Amino acid sequence: MAVEKSEEKLQQKLSKISLPKYQDLPNLDLYMDQVIDEINQYLIPITKTAITKSMINSYVKKGIVDRPTKKRYSRVQLAKLLVVSILKPILSLDAITQALRIAMKLDSVDNAYDQFVTLFNTELKQIDIPNLSAKQYQSMAIKSLLYKLLVEDLITRNI
Repeated sequence: MAVEKSEEKLQQKLSKISLPKYQDLPNLDLYMDQVIDEINQYLIPITKTAITKSMINSYVKKGIVDRPTKKRYSRVQLAKLLVVSILKPILSLDAITQALRIAMKLDSVDNAYDQFVTLFNTELKQIDIPNLSAKQYQSMAIKSLLYKLLVEDLITRNI
């Protein structure tokens, strides 16, 4: 009974989470502290981790995200930071960088970002946590590993 209530709480929590579409990201350039606040309002409920100044500086230094202009970050940089932050727990930064390059070759930043957000938000809403069996939990874990390996392989081959 306690597990069921816990699962229902998680389901309710997840149903309230969604990533913003590109047009819903701030259209004004933001300073570092504002970027951190903006990203963390979405990131923390999903990953339980926060982005930090040093993480952002590292992503810029590695060329994953463009350097800020006059210490201000644009909507494009914010979108990239959100995607990197969401994918970082499952993919290496090299794989994420390669995936972003592929996405930018195929589409504009706003379209690629919106496609990612639409897929993410759709998957998030479709999870039926209270009704999952032990076998389904195991299947999800196995699929997570296999999909991770597949995505890394596909990204590597697309370079």
